[in-house]
Amino acid sequence: MDLRLLEPATSRRGQHPFRADVALAVVLAVVTTGLQAAVGLYHSRAEVGLLLSVVLCGALAWRRTRPLLTAAIVVPACLLELVLTPYDFLLANVAAPMTVYALAAYGPRWSVRAGLGTGLVGAALAAAVYRGNGQVDVFATVFIALSAVVVAVWALGVQRRNRSRTPRGWADDLPQKPVLERMEGWLRRHPFGVDSTLAGLAVFVLVVVSSNGYPEAEVAAVLGLVLLVPLAWRRRRPVRAAAVVIVGCLLELVLLPGQFLPANVAAPAMVYALAAYAPRKAGRAGLVIGLVGAVLASLTYFGGAGLFSYVATAGAIGVLVIAAWALGDLRRARLQQVAGLEERARLLELEREQEMQLAASTERARIAREMHDVVAHSLSVVIAQADGGRYAGQVDPAAATSALEQISSTGRQALAEMRKLLGVLREGDGQEFAPQPDVAAIDQLVADVRASGLDVELVVAGTPQPMPAGPQLAAYRIVQESLTNVLKHAGPAGRAWVRLHWRTDALELHVEDDGRGAAAAIMEGDGQGQGLLGMRERAQLHGGRLTAAPRAGGGFGVHAVLPYRSSR
Repeated sequence: MDLRLLEPATSRRGQHPFRADVALAVVLAVVTTGLQAAVGLYHSRAEVGLLLSVVLCGALAWRRTRPLLTAAIVVPACLLELVLTPYDFLLANVAAPMTVYALAAYGPRWSVRAGLGTGLVGAALAAAVYRGNGQVDVFATVFIALSAVVVAVWALGVQRRNRSRTPRGWADDLPQKPVLERMEGWLRRHPFGVDSTLAGLAVFVLVVVSSNGYPEAEVAAVLGLVLLVPLAWRRRRPVRAAAVVIVGCLLELVLLPGQFLPANVAAPAMVYALAAYAPRKAGRAGLVIGLVGAVLASLTYFGGAGLFSYVATAGAIGVLVIAAWALGDLRRARLQQVAGLEERARLLELEREQEMQLAASTERARIAREMHDVVAHSLSVVIAQADGGRYAGQVDPAAATSALEQISSTGRQALAEMRKLLGVLREGDGQEFAPQPDVAAIDQLVADVRASGLDVELVVAGTPQPMPAGPQLAAYRIVQESLTNVLKHAGPAGRAWVRLHWRTDALELHVEDDGRGAAAAIMEGDGQGQGLLGMRERAQLHGGRLTAAPRAGGGFGVHAVLPYRSSR
């Protein structure tokens, strides 16, 4: 059948809900009343039954446009049916679950639960009217069947409500997840409540309703409770619950040898629980005990029927036990797999946090080195120029002016480098930063230091080789920090030499002076040693090495080797 032929009808049905519901009400009224009259299901007051059927079906014409009006008509009609025709069950009662669906799907929010409650009350009243001569099992059976129908149509209505997005906007306030997903999540979060509910339902159906047919009803009821109540703890205390069930099964074999209780369903359920939730040894013990119980049960109930019947029954019960144990073992494997995935996700999250912390620590160390190099060198030059300008200002104003100009130039350069360094830490796109200094900038660095008053000489040997940006920046910073130390510790008459040797495999740096050397560094230093430490870190970061020590005969020397390509 071509489904495209149904599209026009579906579209018209959605555009005109009232017309579609009127047509549905007419069809239901004709079918239910005609079929009930033709079969002869009217036993008393046929006219009243016919009128009530028409009212029940006719109210469905407003089930979507006016769901409260539909409920206001259907509920009194059902009550009148129970009073006026207690022996006639009208086929038009299908309007009751349809009204529950309509309230859940299209009614106001308060009517969702009200419709469910009214439907369950109606199921109880209908079961009470049609229960027979006070038989509890008939009442329970009818009530459970009608309640299951009411709950099913209510759940479908709520699911329909969650999918709806009408122009009125009342559905926008509902939870985004469907009701079945929310119900599943609640069930997973409350396992004991679920098990208790299932155990109570099993007690009601398998003990309260079914124990009336046994000769020793009281003993059967007590044993049924012993077998079924422990199911409430099948996940929280599986071993203890299984022990109680085993005792109950043994008592059943002794006290009721000729009767097979429906509550024996607890035995395979506990085998499953032991395999799924108990320790591994307890699960295997549950399988063995279940197979032994299969042999004992077959011997008790079918021992006198012949060897073939005994073996067949024992085999059937054994297969049931093995199947329950296998399903429980699969459940255990699934739970272990989920636990393993959760643990792996937790470890990955922890590893990611550690990597982020390590990266942040490395970045802080890099920024600290850059800040130290920029600030220490610039302030050393500024201090040297300020001291020289102060002494020269009394006898040579031109020299003082030159010193002030050098201070201004050095300050601006330091500020620019500081802005570049801090600019990297800012967020935003489209920012442009100047390139980092390289080996070629060492010539200007030496010239600036020479202009500050220090006699420094630059010697370059060998042919420059291609070198990555990282080692070039490291070479510049090492020379910068070394000359800064010379300015701070060499003394007023000190001299310095900077030698760059381009070898075939690496760039070799020598920065030496003939000043006071290590003694001045010890007396005047701040005790932190961050300059030498930063230089060593820079060299090691790019696969090189650095040594710094006093020179023989006075002064201090720094020797560094930076390979062109890192060996790591």
